Amino acid sequence: MSSPASTTESHSQLKAVGCLIGGISSFQIGATLAKGLFPLFGPTGMVGLRVCLAAVILLSIWRPTRGTLTVERVKLLLPYGASVAVMNFCFYVALVRLPLGVVVALEFTGPLTLALVGSRRWLDLCWAGLVVLGLFLLLRPEGATVGLSSLNLFGVAAALLSGCGWVVYILTGTRMGRMFPAPVATTLGMSTAAIILLPCLIPTIPTVLAHPWQGGAALSVAVLSSAVPYILDMMAMRNLSPRDLGILLSMEPMLGALSGFIFLHEALSIMRWMGVLCIAAASAGNVLTGRQKPLH
Repeated sequence: MSSPASTTESHSQLKAVGCLIGGISSFQIGATLAKGLFPLFGPTGMVGLRVCLAAVILLSIWRPTRGTLTVERVKLLLPYGASVAVMNFCFYVALVRLPLGVVVALEFTGPLTLALVGSRRWLDLCWAGLVVLGLFLLLRPEGATVGLSSLNLFGVAAALLSGCGWVVYILTGTRMGRMFPAPVATTLGMSTAAIILLPCLIPTIPTVLAHPWQGGAALSVAVLSSAVPYILDMMAMRNLSPRDLGILLSMEPMLGALSGFIFLHEALSIMRWMGVLCIAAASAGNVLTGRQKPLH
């Protein structure tokens, strides 16, 4: 029989897995809702609304105290916040031109490439090859009879640039996490991104006042795509190892494709579904076969 301590730990891990999957799902649902608001606000207006409203929500929950920021911390906060702004801006610019599943898969290649760079193991070369194969299947031209026509090149570039922003976010966010508690770091980063994206927000204010229901929907996007995922991620990280987190995050490209199919009726061809699957499999394989580092 299992001990009460092990049973409690198992329940905590199951709860953490549910939180992480809930956070990923919430982000994807928020993205589908945001895409439905593009005709009114446009992708740049939508990203301004989402990030700025999310910053207000986070600031209302976690308020940084005086003396939190020093010159050294500001130097790190600026690229961290800028990476949040670039990720969100480029993601929405790509989303108006490409299916959600393709955007998420292309963006996901950024952190996945970061994980594979510098590795000398032959198995990691296999995962890198799987990523290349996935990109080829996603980006190869297709006729209208197969499903989607050739992908918009500007949208592809924006999705890949969002992936580059994700890389900077990981590198700077790791250091931010050593300087601040996770909620404070997230709040500061989102607030910095909101300041950068203010030019995207200001033109939408008259539209929000004229269409309050759609403005409320934009607030829902901020909650679903930022506030809820961040809170659930924090809850999950308390009880899951980095390895388990990596495996679960590998589901994101597939969940993006499924969300686009279910909520936006974006039907990908079989080859592009295979491309998404290759990138998700490469991420999961890289985590499962990676060297285990001792916990300190």
